[in-house]
Amino acid sequence: MPEITFIFGPKNTFFFDCPKSWKFHGIPQTLRQLLNSSMAPAWRIAQPYCLALGPQINSPEPIWYVGCKVLEGQDKILYSQNTFDVSYPDLAAWTKTVHNAPRACFVTFGPGLSYFACAPGHGSIWAGAPSELTDKVQKAYDTPNCVSLGMNQAWFVMWPDGYCSWKFYGSYGGLDKILNESEPRTVSYLAISPYNPEHYFVAFKDRTVKYNFAGAPEWMPLMQEVFREWQVEILQRQGMPPLPPMPYQNQFYPQQPNLNQYNPTGQPAYIAAHYASSPPPVPVQPYMGYNSPQVQPVELYGNGTLSPPQPPPQPVELYGSGMLSPPQPPQPPPGRPVSIMSSKSSKKRHFFSRKKASTATQALGGPVPVGASEGSQTCAVM
Repeated sequence: MPEITFIFGPKNTFFFDCPKSWKFHGIPQTLRQLLNSSMAPAWRIAQPYCLALGPQINSPEPIWYVGCKVLEGQDKILYSQNTFDVSYPDLAAWTKTVHNAPRACFVTFGPGLSYFACAPGHGSIWAGAPSELTDKVQKAYDTPNCVSLGMNQAWFVMWPDGYCSWKFYGSYGGLDKILNESEPRTVSYLAISPYNPEHYFVAFKDRTVKYNFAGAPEWMPLMQEVFREWQVEILQRQGMPPLPPMPYQNQFYPQQPNLNQYNPTGQPAYIAAHYASSPPPVPVQPYMGYNSPQVQPVELYGNGTLSPPQPPPQPVELYGSGMLSPPQPPQPPPGRPVSIMSSKSSKKRHFFSRKKASTATQALGGPVPVGASEGSQTCAVM
């Protein structure tokens, strides 16, 4: 799994994960509870391997899935109870056939009830995915290691050797140009939002990231904290003095022209421009999450659930034969796309990558972003 991920969710929600911090906004309450310090060690997420935020269709809250290590040390798959396995029955069944599924399975949701999942040595399974994407997957020699489904039939796929292919059909403005101008095999992770035709996030192997969060200003203060941590670590590695504390300004988010301004010599500037008038970052506590009422979980191994008084939909552990006193399950939603499974192919892949020769992005630089919600940043933790 990639070391840095950005998961777009419905209703302007997201989950960001990198080795030294998590950030999230508006994620479902039942998922958020599993990130709280008050959660029992058998349920509290210590390290997510793969997280996916699905739509809210015939469910009390948006559907979610996570393969993770819990604080107790076990690897588990957790998901929305009574909604994930009803809305995605073939996907839920497929994950049970994969060895070491919490670590091995890559799962992503698309518009409606579409999805794509894959695991090394176990091929792929999908429903409602664009035919151009599935044709490439079926003809490929390897199983993909990164897939993203977007709006208007947009898609992206990458294989373990770093080659990738994509079609955005006019959505995600600027991303097609970014990929065309990048050197082959330089992308390490990419996500396009299945809920907004502008939002994207791409990480490169030279430790830079580029993104567009247009229309979601509430995300930027959270991501600024991450960017500042990266810059502090870069300065420390280069023997530069630490960043001084920033005075607090009573404003939500300052409009800045560049999220990654460095001087022409290639050495990082003393202070990042986008933090010139923002509050100092709060020390990150990766496993604390947001405050929420304490929940005492009840677990029967193999069929666990959370049992707070008057609960909303609760997470359930994937492996097992049942759930703890479940209510009558809802009927499958109408119009669910048919799932298709694909195994490894013996055909060689030689035409799936988009190889473009151009100048690669410098490790300590990047193009000038457009507005406050679009830009690039150097990562120090990948």
